Amino acid sequence: MQTFRFQGINRYGKRVRGDMLASNEKDLEQRLHHTHIELITAKVKSNAWWHSLRRSRITRRDIIVMTNQFRQLLKAGVSLMEIIDDLRRTYDNDQVREMLTVVYEAMEGGETFSNALKPYESEFGHVYLSLVSVGERTGQLDKILATLETSMQWEEALAAKAKKVMIYPSIVGLVVLSVVMMMMLFVVPQLLTFIQQMGGELGMATASLIATSDFIQAYIIELLILPFVLTALIKAWLKRSNQFRLWFDRVIFRLPMVGGVLYKIKIARLAGTLAVMYASGVNFRDSLMLSGEVASNAYIEQAVMRSIRLIEEGELIYKAFEQSELFPPMALRMVRIGEQSGNMDEALNHVSEYYDNEAKEMIDKIEPAVEPLLTVFMAVIVGWVMMAVLGPVYDTISQVQ
Repeated sequence: MQTFRFQGINRYGKRVRGDMLASNEKDLEQRLHHTHIELITAKVKSNAWWHSLRRSRITRRDIIVMTNQFRQLLKAGVSLMEIIDDLRRTYDNDQVREMLTVVYEAMEGGETFSNALKPYESEFGHVYLSLVSVGERTGQLDKILATLETSMQWEEALAAKAKKVMIYPSIVGLVVLSVVMMMMLFVVPQLLTFIQQMGGELGMATASLIATSDFIQAYIIELLILPFVLTALIKAWLKRSNQFRLWFDRVIFRLPMVGGVLYKIKIARLAGTLAVMYASGVNFRDSLMLSGEVASNAYIEQAVMRSIRLIEEGELIYKAFEQSELFPPMALRMVRIGEQSGNMDEALNHVSEYYDNEAKEMIDKIEPAVEPLLTVFMAVIVGWVMMAVLGPVYDTISQVQ
């Protein structure tokens, strides 16, 4: 994506100018067309490396802050145009100011708020735009924005919690691997030279240490490059093969320790989004389809599509979820009660809260268990090196005696 500086004419013949992110000039023209602006000229803004480093981007936190300000000021009686005009002049993120300028000019040209946001769907998300559209049609935009704000803050907190449990083991694991690599490259060769000069028969621990050290020294470049190559190959394969993506997204949920956490987070997010959309007036089928997209997991999306097909064939919602294996048993019982009582949105909120708490509890249990496991791993490595080095020394001393 590049930032283009453009000039154009809106539907009223007024000349407008601004900046917009787009893949190329044709993409820019299509994005402007959505806001009823005809492109006259466009040029790519400077992409100097220092500009790229300094350039800000629209983050999830920016979306939450804007939503909060929209909600509060709308509730206070300030018009939406005044709110956007004020934010585009005062917001501290350049990219957000540019975006709000384009949105303001589109609405000035007669577009609705949701249509003016469409060129920025990748930043806001399809669910956000759909709910804003519902809020505009029903006259309850402030309530919809309050619901969106609560939902996004919950998702942000849950994502931060999940990242926390992943970051610490990753850092410690990286340090442990780095220490092992340094030992194999620099410390072990020096020790092995001394051991080989002593002569005598080498034990299994010593022989395996020599083989490992030789292997790492011979293929150190390949070993350092391998993780990046594998990551690139997996990403490319995920884009090209739907079957591989489906298999990969299913296997993620079976990983030890983290798989169960990721699954419960996805279920909580799916149920929470479905509850928000259904309570806002979107029909259940569309709510379920959009919620499946939000989950960003091919395995869950497939289960969602099977559920939709079964519901369209006349199956009860909880039975459709059961047959498609979309929800675990506890969630199915909550959905069944909600369907029978006519309080489906409340039931889905309970599902979301339940699995949110379950995920947080699992994270709290995993976090203190990771450090001892990594400590044990490091102790095993150090013990192996000590046995490999001291074993031949002890044998030599015994023979001398």
